[in-house]
Amino acid sequence: MADTTRNLGLPLIAAAQAQKHVTHNEALTALDALVQLACLDKDLAAPPAGPAEGDRYLVTAASPTGAWAGLSGQVVRFADGVWAGAMPRPGWFAYVIDEADLYVFTGTAWASFRGSLTALQNLTRLGIGTAADATNRFALKADAALLSWDDVTPGSGNLRVTLNKQAAAKDAGFTVQTGFSTRALLGSFGSDDFSLKVSPDGAAFFTPLTASASTGRLTLGRIAGPLEISANAGALPDTLPQTVLRVSSADGQQARLVFDSFGATAPGNFIFRTANGTAAAPSALPAGTSMGQFSAFGYGTTTYGSSARAQVAFATTEAWTDSAQGARVLIRTTPIGTAGIVEVFSAESNGAIRLVPLASDPTAGVAQGQLYANSTAAALKWHTGTAWARISNFAKFASTTSFDNYVGAANWTKVQFNTADSNDQGAFVAASNRFVAPEAGLYGFDTALVFRKNGSNAPTAFEAQFYRNGTPAGRGRTSATGTLVDGVTAIDLSTALKLAAGDTVEVFVRFSGADGYVAASDSLFSGRQMA
Repeated sequence: MADTTRNLGLPLIAAAQAQKHVTHNEALTALDALVQLACLDKDLAAPPAGPAEGDRYLVTAASPTGAWAGLSGQVVRFADGVWAGAMPRPGWFAYVIDEADLYVFTGTAWASFRGSLTALQNLTRLGIGTAADATNRFALKADAALLSWDDVTPGSGNLRVTLNKQAAAKDAGFTVQTGFSTRALLGSFGSDDFSLKVSPDGAAFFTPLTASASTGRLTLGRIAGPLEISANAGALPDTLPQTVLRVSSADGQQARLVFDSFGATAPGNFIFRTANGTAAAPSALPAGTSMGQFSAFGYGTTTYGSSARAQVAFATTEAWTDSAQGARVLIRTTPIGTAGIVEVFSAESNGAIRLVPLASDPTAGVAQGQLYANSTAAALKWHTGTAWARISNFAKFASTTSFDNYVGAANWTKVQFNTADSNDQGAFVAASNRFVAPEAGLYGFDTALVFRKNGSNAPTAFEAQFYRNGTPAGRGRTSATGTLVDGVTAIDLSTALKLAAGDTVEVFVRFSGADGYVAASDSLFSGRQMA
């Protein structure tokens, strides 16, 4: 029969033993020391001075000294002024008070139980705050979870979470649920493509995002606008209604959309596709439909304009069929000092270029090289840097007289040209026998005059000159002298005059020595605007 218990080595009372109380008390003392074991320290190699009754220590030193000599590896207790030791057995637990740590005896040494928990291996299940099960062999119930890089042992400073699946056709991903009903999936599902899937009910799924594993290309499902791409760290103004995509730069920088193309037959292409009707039931475009436009908006003194202030647009010019699809390109701008956009230029479907006419010369924002159509003058004009000048439909005329004009001797007399063979711009006024300049410019004039005698009278000189605003122009004068031959003697005169708008030009003649006539036949007065 054994003298002590198997595990704690407590003394047993022998049969017919005298003084049984001694053995019993010794066993109780050992129980008091070893049960709910809490030791003050485990790192001393010699007994402390002044121990208290019942103090316990783990002696881990290989060669302890003093009263602990020979007690290496044992649990020692101070009782009745004596240190007594007990040899621990594998699996014993001891709480070390000065370390606030629980130690377990491995059979050869005391090891930190907390330390042993950092190296758990091959657990079949682990539940934190909840119970793990056969499906969810790791389960966590908490408000938050943190995974951080290893800052205790030397490491790379990196952190990776790896989801490894058996084959491409399997699933590896994160599942987001509401009330344990799936609402989102993120990962690779049924292939190696990476995708985001969402669901309203856990049954039907939409895939708004997929990244191809084979090409690296990103596929987006339908995007509810606006999609914003911005390098601006500050707040942005509200977008316009129906905005689908907004691209903004950093303050002070350009926002750019770049189309890189390679190969002469593969240019970048910005495409508008327009149909009448609805997306579900498109129909042919009617005439006058806008098919697409580039619009520019800007900021005034207090806010952005509510509509475009400059625009390039594309519009139909006929009701479309599959074989008749006429279209035009037009440009709209906003006149200076206004806030309303107007069409100013277009390339028509018939190949013509159209400048929208203005009734008068522009006065604001003019600069050299500008070109416009004047509806009043029915002409194209350009700005020379100092003034608007006509470049088409110049004023020109050719006039005659329907009767022989009598001219008294020695008097300058106006020739009454009263019939216009041609009269562009209506500048020749037959009723007053004169040319009236429709606008300022340089004009050239010609006149041819034939002598007709009056009876037997024989003038000795036949003169002609142009009058401007009722007085001699002083820009040319001609004459024929000597014997004037009836119906044969003729004089020609040409000049160039710089006129202001409204200036008049007339032809005057004078006979010396006798009177005579300017013959209706073969006499003319003509002119043209040169600049």
